[in-house]
Amino acid sequence: MTPETSRGARRKNHERERPDTLRMGEEAAEQCDDFGWTPTGIIDPTLFAKVSQQPGYGVGRAWSAKATYDLSRAPKRIYLVHTVEGGFDFTVDGETVTTRAGQLVLLDGDAPTSARTRAATARFVWHLTPTFLSPRSHRFRFHEPLSVDNGTMQGLMALTNATLRHPEAAPASTHVGHALEHLIAGALEEAGTLSGTADAVHRDDLFTAAQGVIESRFRDPAFDVNRLARELSSTARHVHAAFRTFGTTPRRQIEERRIAEFERLTPQILTLTQVVERSGFSSIRQYTRAAARHAAPQHDRADERGA
Repeated sequence: MTPETSRGARRKNHERERPDTLRMGEEAAEQCDDFGWTPTGIIDPTLFAKVSQQPGYGVGRAWSAKATYDLSRAPKRIYLVHTVEGGFDFTVDGETVTTRAGQLVLLDGDAPTSARTRAATARFVWHLTPTFLSPRSHRFRFHEPLSVDNGTMQGLMALTNATLRHPEAAPASTHVGHALEHLIAGALEEAGTLSGTADAVHRDDLFTAAQGVIESRFRDPAFDVNRLARELSSTARHVHAAFRTFGTTPRRQIEERRIAEFERLTPQILTLTQVVERSGFSSIRQYTRAAARHAAPQHDRADERGA
């Protein structure tokens, strides 16, 4: 049985056996595991992750209130983690490396590595089989946090978000892999000469704070982006900016949480109207429209900003 077949069988068994309350977190944990980061300990039920993998590279982003991982040994790979908010303690060959918001760390896939979030943490993650970014032959520093507040890093995150929105674009996957490696090299090159600081939008951990508010308020059909901003003592513009870096929008995040709750409640003995109400939708029609939006590519940025 191949590792992919084994993971698929394990996922099906989990779907039959796991409690509904952990469904979201455990499905995200499966994605992290497939990506090379194996969750350890208790799975955070609020964990969410989105990844895309092609031969030679993988891209993803994730958020969790708390989490611990073991990195899969892969001698030909390098892994990268860019912390958008929060922070990590990485243990590499017995030595601890701490990262904070706005920092990137490169990890040698051949080095025994574990990770623990220091707080609620939003991050981008990558892995690739490098053509020139080798830990044994390149001057770039591995296992050291680097501040990467530069234009090339913004381009790398933008390409990652675009790849996650359109994972079906397989014919261009080789070119995307080369582009990722060169953008990573450029971001590291700039980080060597610029001191860098965390993105100003995220200095107050606005994205992380929003997750807690969404989790406590999404069941209210009247809860929207404007109410989210008020509860955060911020403005809708700043909230949109915080979510934009992470490749999404506040409206989309609220709808995704409601859809996940709808799917969790559906197998229970409830009427459709009860499921809709408990999921935070005002009507079956609103749920249908939201589900259709999330099944299609994200082309409605302007529409979402007006929500």
